[in-house]
Amino acid sequence: MNTSDITNYKPNEFAELLNVTVKTLQRWDREKILVANRTPTNRRYYTYDQYLQFKGIGKDADSRKTVIFLQAIRPT
Repeated sequence: MNTSDITNYKPNEFAELLNVTVKTLQRWDREKILVANRTPTNRRYYTYDQYLQFKGIGKDADSRKTVIFLQAIRPT
């Protein structure tokens, strides 16, 4: 599944992303473990931010740094 442009997920898409079943998502919603958003017609949907939060990945709290190694080449 290409997730680069998706911001909202249907339950089956989100379940696939988390490698769980839709039934598990429904149970987590009932138990307030991972609460789904609702459309005006009461359909469940999930967001990319929920995915990041569930995986423990903070968008702004990313403390990783980019390190670049340069190798000097001596002329022969």
